[in-house]
Amino acid sequence: MKFFESLIKKALFYFILFTGLVLSSMIFDSFIDTTDDSGYLIAVGICCLVFFVLEYLIPKIKN
Repeated sequence: MKFFESLIKKALFYFILFTGLVLSSMIFDSFIDTTDDSGYLIAVGICCLVFFVLEYLIPKIKN
C-alpha cells in the first residue's frame, strides 16, 4: 500500500513539474527570442534534466 501511495505522489509531483515547465516555456521564448517549438524543447529538456537528477543522480550519490 505504501508503494502505491508513493507512486501516486511521485506521479503527481512530476506531472505538476512537467506542466509548470511547459507553461513557463512562454517565459523562455521572451528571454531567448525563439519560436514556440524551441521554447517547449527547452522546457522539456529542463524537465528531463530534473527527472534525471532527482531519480538517478541523487540516489546514486547517497549510496
